[in-house]
Amino acid sequence: MTQVRFPCSVWLLGRGTVEGFWEYSTADPWAVTLHLDGQRWIFARELLRAGLAEPAGDGDVQVMPDTGGNPRVLNVLLRSPSGAARLPVARDTVASLLEASYALVPAGCEAAAVDWPAEWARLADTGPAAA
Repeated sequence: MTQVRFPCSVWLLGRGTVEGFWEYSTADPWAVTLHLDGQRWIFARELLRAGLAEPAGDGDVQVMPDTGGNPRVLNVLLRSPSGAARLPVARDTVASLLEASYALVPAGCEAAAVDWPAEWARLADTGPAAA
């Protein structure tokens, strides 16, 4: 398993700047994780890639270029029954992370990168609730 991490800073209303990092792991080649303020958000790698160029995602998670004229910002919109948040993140950081992730596991090759016997063994040992 190989991991890459890219540090990030996000400005949150009422909190100011919060430090965190983006992470990609070949253990879950379809996903990218944002670690921020003790929380984790997991995104489909393809959603982030699509959101670099145009609005992407439906419902509770959306990713889109900044519409306020700042080409260096990528907006991540998160919604839940308890509220919503707009996370302005550095577009170049996300683009660099994605470039590194596709160098490790090219698009369309994700299934071949998974250690399926280990995944089945983990599920058999712990059950789906721990997955």
